[in-house]
Amino acid sequence: MESNTYILKNINDNQYNFISISKDMSRLQDYISSVENDLREYRTESFILFDLLLNNNIEDRFYKCYFDGNKFLRNTLSKVQNNEVDNKTICLSSTYYLNNDYLFEDMFFTSEYKNQIFKSLKNLVKNTAGNNIGYKQFGY
Repeated sequence: MESNTYILKNINDNQYNFISISKDMSRLQDYISSVENDLREYRTESFILFDLLLNNNIEDRFYKCYFDGNKFLRNTLSKVQNNEVDNKTICLSSTYYLNNDYLFEDMFFTSEYKNQIFKSLKNLVKNTAGNNIGYKQFGY
């Protein structure tokens, strides 16, 4: 599922059923109700992973919150360290940003900082997917 502010992707890894990847600088509190509406269709109960790279930075991008099948339990929202996220999930999310670099155009970051983010994302993909996989192969 995709909206103007996020993409919701079924990942079914060991910890999370879905990841929500931000598509703009909207704050999570501004669109979390929309994510709830989308998730109700799946009737899933699990922690949902949020990639908030466009609001934060590489080191502070992942958060999780428990969805009870109807709503998020807001008091379960917590930061997730990058090393706690499955490599395939990091690769998937980072690839999305690399393949949709236009998302960074309206951000108030210097060109140097944007280039640093892209370099970090490429390194994450390389390190999590292996040296033989290019980020264009994931096809967003």
